[in-house]
Amino acid sequence: MKKVALVTLHGMGKIKPNYFGDLEKGLKKRLGDRWSQISFQNVQYAPAMQKPQDALWKDVNGEPNNDIDSSRLRKFFLYSFSDASSLEHSAQRGEGTYLAAQKAIQMKLKRAYRDLKNVNDKHVVIIAQSLGCQVISNYLWDAQKGKNIFKNTDGIAPDELKFLKLKSLKHLITTGCNIPIFVGGMTTRKCFSKPHGDFKWDNYYDPDDALGWPVRQLGKTFEIANDHDINAGGLITSWNPLSHGQYWSDRNVIKPLSNTLEGLLG
Repeated sequence: MKKVALVTLHGMGKIKPNYFGDLEKGLKKRLGDRWSQISFQNVQYAPAMQKPQDALWKDVNGEPNNDIDSSRLRKFFLYSFSDASSLEHSAQRGEGTYLAAQKAIQMKLKRAYRDLKNVNDKHVVIIAQSLGCQVISNYLWDAQKGKNIFKNTDGIAPDELKFLKLKSLKHLITTGCNIPIFVGGMTTRKCFSKPHGDFKWDNYYDPDDALGWPVRQLGKTFEIANDHDINAGGLITSWNPLSHGQYWSDRNVIKPLSNTLEGLLG
């Protein structure tokens, strides 16, 4: 029987479907047979953005009159940073890409809810990477404010709606978080509220990761987060921006996550 839901959110860029593989491997090693009690749900919101990105790249790169250098670097920037800009542009218009990302989260939560149908306390743990930190932050904000996909919740049973609004979110782990990039131009920076009194938020960042930031300093409402600077990656990646892609396999992330899951499993 599944007892706890664990949800992952990937970051920016052209994402591999099994982006969570290293994390899953590390948790299975620590939890052993108890892993079977975890409803492991992996959000895939990238497809909503990658199809138009693929089309754009084909249009620009396929034009014979275009003479562009550094194609690999250009492609990296296109698939990475247009993810962020597309999400925020769509958010302001309340449609398209933004809603697709939110619906991708809700779809996985619905699956977790079904897995936990025989459990009284349907606890949720979420780990989000890079852009995924902003995506889950948006989801929590919308849930608490009744915005976007939470404007119309007719037909959803009260207990399921409570679950979908993440009222039972026990632990949020963010890695390589770039929320500061999204709020940098705002005069007032506001975070979502704690879903409940026992909620815990741990934010892990490598000082060498230019895309990973601490968040407590963003303002009083962000003080619900606990920042931890770690040295993510190995000999080649830990001392430079490549550390941004190393959090999924880092023991400094896997160990506290495993401890949380063990505690909730009882």
